[in-house]
Amino acid sequence: MKLLKRKLVCVDAEASVADAAKAMRDAKTGSVFIGRLPRPDGIFTERDLVRKVVAEGLDPKTTAVGSVMTRKLVTVDCSEPLEKVFACLAKGHFRHLPITEKGDVVGIISLTDLAKVFKQMAQDEAFLESF
Repeated sequence: MKLLKRKLVCVDAEASVADAAKAMRDAKTGSVFIGRLPRPDGIFTERDLVRKVVAEGLDPKTTAVGSVMTRKLVTVDCSEPLEKVFACLAKGHFRHLPITEKGDVVGIISLTDLAKVFKQMAQDEAFLESF
């Protein structure tokens, strides 16, 4: 799947939240995995930054990202249909969804990725005629 072609970014759990945010900025992504691939310990997202760090008044320079990461990864296997991806994103109110193959993280899909797919579909004349 072309959506999975992006480079996955990881940081150590001991890294500061500020360092994780810089890694996201540099990679132009809204999430980083914590630990090592293919079996990371968790994920840290822009939403985690806002809700668990900023809103709680924590110092991003001194807070370890491992203490505020999302530990329980919700994933979808790459063999599953796109409908399952949509269902999982909606049910969990997620913006980023790790994709696995035999339990190993092999990619991630974001709402931005899906918006690009919809843009391409909308440009397809046959798609527009279906409405």
